[in-house]
Amino acid sequence: MPQPINRVVSDPEVYLEVGILKDKPELAVLVAEIFSVWARIELELSYLVIRVLGADAAPAIAMYSTLTAQHLQLGALQAAAKAALAPDDFNVFLAALAVSDRVQTPRNHLAHWAWGGCRQRPDLLVLASPKMLRERNSRVLRAVQSPLDADPVQIATISLFDDSEILAYSKSDLERALRDLAEAKVILELLSDYLDPRLAEFFLRGFPEETPRTREQLRAEILEKLNEKRLFREALDGRKNSDPSEASDEP
Repeated sequence: MPQPINRVVSDPEVYLEVGILKDKPELAVLVAEIFSVWARIELELSYLVIRVLGADAAPAIAMYSTLTAQHLQLGALQAAAKAALAPDDFNVFLAALAVSDRVQTPRNHLAHWAWGGCRQRPDLLVLASPKMLRERNSRVLRAVQSPLDADPVQIATISLFDDSEILAYSKSDLERALRDLAEAKVILELLSDYLDPRLAEFFLRGFPEETPRTREQLRAEILEKLNEKRLFREALDGRKNSDPSEASDEP
């Protein structure tokens, strides 16, 4: 997990630089893959609307498409799922969505925080909280509004970054983030087929050597695959522990 830079380096010399990855090709590739996999996760989430509501629910799907904020889309999707799914299926649905929510933090940092480096650790990618940077800039602006009274030492002091609000991402941190995102993508793909196995059933027809299965048999196989995924099991266990009244027995 990424740590605040001051837990990694004593008295870190941090600087902001948008081109920080120009000479770090391994990190650049990992970051690009993280964005690529997250784009697929968002696509899988949009597919879930059709799997939950059915291909004929065009008005509801159209309304969902007008929601641009992700939290609004997920809220609408969850409400539709709660109305349409059986309790056990809804529990599986919520566990899978919890996985996608859990793994998105590194991507959000990369997308919305300011990039930079650390002079003592050039191997790191550091990401600075935009909230911290806004507060810092506001302090500096207030201090220089009366330039005749401005104290250069004070200005230099309040211009310093709050290192506790700057995260240090190592190569291993990015690799772990990518691994979790890739697993979340697979979980959402499996969830889609679990909720509506008709596509899986259709594709199986192209493999005559496969033993024919009913839809319920396919769902049971898909659920078994979901339970093999660490992140899904942890999310399902977390739901049971946090609210036993809402979490049914493990399917």
